[in-house]
Amino acid sequence: MDTKVEQVMLEVLRRLEDDDSGLTIAPVDDHNYLLTEEDILRDLTIFSDEVFDADLEEEPSALLVKFRNGQVFRISVKEKL
Repeated sequence: MDTKVEQVMLEVLRRLEDDDSGLTIAPVDDHNYLLTEEDILRDLTIFSDEVFDADLEEEPSALLVKFRNGQVFRISVKEKL
């Protein structure tokens, strides 16, 4: 496994075990999850901070990832009903 991926996964697991981490990816009951768009974006922001060497900006229902080479990506979240 890639060293960076392994580091990120270990950090994710550590944060999931930490009740004060702010992560919302946790089972409510028998692996049924109740999440909002804001919950997903907050978790993506936390994870992205570990993965990307970039500036992150939050927008309503989206996360902007701005890299130093000028590339900007918009990660949007919308629940599919």
